[in-house]
Amino acid sequence: MKHTNPESYFDALEAHFNQLASAVAQGDAAALPALAEQVQQLAVNLNDVWQEWQQQSVQNEAMTQRLKSLAEGLRLVRTNLLRRTALVEQALKLIIPASVDPTYAGGGAYGAGPRPSGRFGVISA
Repeated sequence: MKHTNPESYFDALEAHFNQLASAVAQGDAAALPALAEQVQQLAVNLNDVWQEWQQQSVQNEAMTQRLKSLAEGLRLVRTNLLRRTALVEQALKLIIPASVDPTYAGGGAYGAGPRPSGRFGVISA
């Protein structure tokens, strides 16, 4: 996909980004990998052409503002993905509680009990 001017490039990036944000909001797990890959590829390409635009002095304040708004939107999409991940993990814990390993093995709610110091206690009969 070759975009000759910055406006068409940003339009394509925003269109793909909006599709990704919509898929996250709707919980469309099947479409997420393809849409995320497209947005990632466009972002990588943007990084490449951004250098060219700086050398050609094509870059202006409107482009910088569009880039900042895309970065803020991407932060929000990432937050929504993390929220969905937490919900899925909670549901998984409810359905299959044994599938989750505790962080501190061998302990109860507050971790493991006291460890032996290596001394032998007094043994009496």
